[in-house]
Amino acid sequence: MPKAPGIKYTTPELRALIYQKAQEGIKTSEIASFTNLTQRTIQKIIKRYEERGDHENAPKSGRPLLLNERSIRHLSLHVEQNRRESLREVTSFVNNFSASHISEDTVRRVLRHELGMHARISAPKPFLKAVHKERRLAWAKAYQGWGKEDWKCVIWTDESSVEIGKSSRMEWVWRRPGERLLEQCLKPTFKSGRQSLMVWGSFAHGRLGPLVRMPKDERKGSDYVRLILSGPLWDFYSSLVEERGIAAVVEDGAPVHTCKAARNWRSTQQMEVFPHPAQSPDLNPIENIWYVLKTAVNRRPVMPKNVDEMWVALQQEWAKIDIDLLNNLAEGMPNRVCAVLEAKGGHTKY
Repeated sequence: MPKAPGIKYTTPELRALIYQKAQEGIKTSEIASFTNLTQRTIQKIIKRYEERGDHENAPKSGRPLLLNERSIRHLSLHVEQNRRESLREVTSFVNNFSASHISEDTVRRVLRHELGMHARISAPKPFLKAVHKERRLAWAKAYQGWGKEDWKCVIWTDESSVEIGKSSRMEWVWRRPGERLLEQCLKPTFKSGRQSLMVWGSFAHGRLGPLVRMPKDERKGSDYVRLILSGPLWDFYSSLVEERGIAAVVEDGAPVHTCKAARNWRSTQQMEVFPHPAQSPDLNPIENIWYVLKTAVNRRPVMPKNVDEMWVALQQEWAKIDIDLLNNLAEGMPNRVCAVLEAKGGHTKY
C-alpha cells in the first residue's frame, strides 16, 4: 500500500503498516522504497507512534474562525427571517456586529458548511391563505383512508395553455470553436406574437383520456359544456363507470367548471364529482402529465411554428404517454395525501 505520487500526507492505515513492518525487523530503507517515502519520514512515523500510541492524524489548529458560535447563530436567525436577501446584503449585516471585516466568501462558506444553507431558485407554488390550508388539511383527513384501489376510479382532468415558440429547456450541442452560429448549433426561436393553444385532457388509472383543442373564442361556460362535458368527458366517464362500476371526475375551481351551465349539466346527468381543494395543483397529478407532454414537444427535432403545427405535435406526443406513468401517478395519491397531512395543509413537494 505505497503512497500515491503527488499525495502530500500519509494515511493512518499506511502509518500502521509502516510500524508493523518495522516491528517485523524489515529495514527502514526497504520500507521507504516500498512506500515511496524517505527514510527520515519512516523514522518519524515510528517515533510518533511510540510517543502517542496511535496512528491517527494529529489535530490541526488551522486559521481561527472569524465568526464565533454566537455570531453564527445570529447569522442563522437573520437569514431565516430574510431569505431573499443577496449575499452582499447578508455580508453587510454580518459586518454591522463583527469586530473585524468579514468578506462575502467567508459568509458564503459559513452559510454552506456551518448552516447547510445554499442559494437556490425559489420553488414556484400557489399562494395559500389560512383558509386554503384548512380546506386542504380537511380534504387530506377525509381521504387518508383511501388505498390504491380507491384512487383507480378517479378521473383527473384539467386545461393547459401551450405558447408557441416558448421553451425553457436548455439545449446542449457539440461544436468546435467558431461554430457557435452554425445553423446546426442554434436553438431557433419564432416570433409567435404570443400565440398560444389551450387544450383539455384527462386520465385515470390504466386509461389515457382524450386530448381536446379548445378554440380561442369558445372558452365560456356554455362552450365547456358543449365541447368537453357533454362530449369527450362524458364518453370517458361513462366507459369507466361501465368498466369499474363507479367513477368520479376531478375539476379545479376555474369559472368554466363552476358556472351554472356546468353545474346544471352535471346534476342532470348525475355525473359524480370528486372534491378538489382550491390552490392545489399538487393534488391533481395531471399536472405531471402536462409537464411530460410539453417536454416531449420541446424535444422534437423541429419545433412547431404555429398553433396548427403545435396541435399536431401535442396529439402525437399525447398518444405516446406511457400507461405505467398514469398508473404510478394514480397509485401515488396516498403519498400526496400523507404529504398534505404532514404539512398541516401547506405546500408539498409534488
